[in-house]
Amino acid sequence: MLGTNEISVPILLPLLTSVLLTMLAMPVVVRLAERLGAVDHPNERKVHVRAVPRMGGLAFLFSLLLIPFTMLDINHTTQGFLLGLFIIGFTGIADDMFDISPKLKFLGIISGTGVFLVLSGAAVANLGDLFGTGDIETGWLAIPITLIGMVGFINALNLSDGLDGLAAGITLIVAFFLGIFALSIGDLDSLMIAVVLFGSMIGFLYFNSHPARIFMGDTGSLILGYVLASLCLMLLKSGEGAVVSPISMGILLGLPLSDTIYVMLKRVRSGKSPFLPDKTHFHHRLIELGLSHSGVVGVFYGLIFLYGFATALFAGSAEWIQSLVLLGLIAGTYLTLSLLERSECSFALSDNGETSGVSKAQLPNFYYKMTHLLGLSVPVVTWAIPLLLLPPVLTLETSGSNVFVMAVTMALVALLYPWKEPHHATWSQGLIYLIVFALLFEINMSGQPWVLNYMFAATALLACWVALKLWFKRSMRVFLTTGLESLLLVFSWITPWIIGRFDLLPAGMEETLYLVCGQAVIFLIATKIVLREQPRRNRPLLVSLLILAGLTLF
Repeated sequence: MLGTNEISVPILLPLLTSVLLTMLAMPVVVRLAERLGAVDHPNERKVHVRAVPRMGGLAFLFSLLLIPFTMLDINHTTQGFLLGLFIIGFTGIADDMFDISPKLKFLGIISGTGVFLVLSGAAVANLGDLFGTGDIETGWLAIPITLIGMVGFINALNLSDGLDGLAAGITLIVAFFLGIFALSIGDLDSLMIAVVLFGSMIGFLYFNSHPARIFMGDTGSLILGYVLASLCLMLLKSGEGAVVSPISMGILLGLPLSDTIYVMLKRVRSGKSPFLPDKTHFHHRLIELGLSHSGVVGVFYGLIFLYGFATALFAGSAEWIQSLVLLGLIAGTYLTLSLLERSECSFALSDNGETSGVSKAQLPNFYYKMTHLLGLSVPVVTWAIPLLLLPPVLTLETSGSNVFVMAVTMALVALLYPWKEPHHATWSQGLIYLIVFALLFEINMSGQPWVLNYMFAATALLACWVALKLWFKRSMRVFLTTGLESLLLVFSWITPWIIGRFDLLPAGMEETLYLVCGQAVIFLIATKIVLREQPRRNRPLLVSLLILAGLTLF
């Protein structure tokens, strides 16, 4: 296991570099796609209503090829990974540009994965004790079985790329868990690739979140499927089953795999080609339930986190137990969806987001007075949020590692914030949550008793205002989190448990992180309320928070 200081630079440097490189390359890729005619036009089975450039995966292909090549030792495994990635990327580009035949496309995928397997020697020779009857050895079928598994997963992720930010968000979450596994077994090569993949998805989601300005195309979806599958095999090879096993990877990737298998079997039963595109995927069925685009993506993110949580929880357990866990998750997921469909449940909200059945005419005069009073308090609370954090920030004692982490956080937030589009809720509110979380973490790590008591009182005061505002507003729109917010919220709640599960940080850190999570959620809801009512304050509020973060560096 690696120490905190030992991993800070290897993680944060490629993370920031991959985000920056992907974002800088994207405008060039957009112009290139438009010039080459690589544009996705709407039709009856697609959810977008305007022509959007595709081939966006070319932007993060640069990061995935360049950063590992320059920062890793090129051994047989990394050489196979990079060569296979180049072939897969070339195949995706050819498909986006020329719409090549499925046979040529599969030939390219098989060639890329075959090169990786031969050079790396990462074929799965032992599937483990999946049924409680002993280990299942693959013998001479190791390479063919592994090849089929890789090609199948690449195709599964390709088919899941049906909504803005969906495939990229799935990849980001899976890369997070794979990075944790790599960290826990000390596999720096896999850790580096997982971090670069994670950062590349952050940069790509800036352009791909709903409404998307560019699609990843087959260039991106094939690359992501290949990289995730390769990472899983590299971890299996280096860890030798100590933390992760083949069935562990099956749990982590279970939702996109089961979705693909279910859809293909349904098509075959209907007498159709299993590769014929339609609108029967899991995310299409969620849309039919009335969920918004962002709502479907958020649900999918939550489910991927659930599968990842189960993977981490049962890592190292007997393979047959993990098999039952995987079956239980898949059965529970599809049973819940089927029950919702049969009950004709609808999650669609009215235009004004009201959920109460009480009409405005029936509401007492006191309600209107409180609504008016709380409305007048919004500008005050807007500036109270950074002012509440100012006293403890001024008393912080800085350290080298904390300064480095805060500086990287500030750089990411400043880089990703849509300065030209300050009302872009997906990113502005999510990034405000991120910088607030970083500030709260620094404050609570100080350990000063008065600071902890002060933050408890400040958070309680803000929570009371939030509760009153929500009660008298009677609106659910504040809880309709964007895709980025969903990612940040679940990351902040899952990460402390993951850290404690694999003993990645000193004792006591897990409790501090959970305390920060609770406080950060209150601050997030408060900022969402004030920014939804006065979106022009997005930029000033973020600038004030960045100034507070800057004060922690000195």
